[in-house]
Amino acid sequence: MKKKLVIGITGNIGSGKSIVSDLIESEGYSVIRSDLLAKELMLTDSKIKKQLVKNFGEETFSNGGLNAKFLAENVFSKKKNVEKINSIVHPPVIREIKKIIKETKSKIVFVESALIFEARIEKMFDYILLVSSDETTRINRVIKRDGVQSDEVKKRLMFQLPDSKKKILSHFIIENNSTKKALAEKIFFMLRIIKTLAG
Repeated sequence: MKKKLVIGITGNIGSGKSIVSDLIESEGYSVIRSDLLAKELMLTDSKIKKQLVKNFGEETFSNGGLNAKFLAENVFSKKKNVEKINSIVHPPVIREIKKIIKETKSKIVFVESALIFEARIEKMFDYILLVSSDETTRINRVIKRDGVQSDEVKKRLMFQLPDSKKKILSHFIIENNSTKKALAEKIFFMLRIIKTLAG
């Protein structure tokens, strides 16, 4: 049996990974979104919840959900805390991704993950697609999307490998500095290449 082609979709905060994943899904492909998977496990896995409360306090959760404001201000803005939360959440998320890949019937599977290189999981993928945007564009997108200040976004960017390094390590690079229409054209062209690679 021919093995599945597993493609990672990565990119720094505000690059447009989610839109790329939406476009790929609209073409009928399977996309595993590690960020959504992580949030789901943080809420449903009792071991993870216990570890988060132990390390960051009860405020990690509020009204049955994750306390996004508390996490942004107290966890994702401090290197030590970012490393700690990643050490708690990444291993079970990676296990779950591998399980879903194994169970899926699709010949081509995409996995959207911001931290492929930072988490050193690039060997999980046959190819890696980097969604790249200039820093100012990315910062403005996150300010608009999350209603945060630019210094908060810059703090989060500090814990991500710069685009210049990710470009060297990626197989496909999609520049997303223009319109959604232009992005869609690039994605659909890339999908034709990937379909050929999958045979």
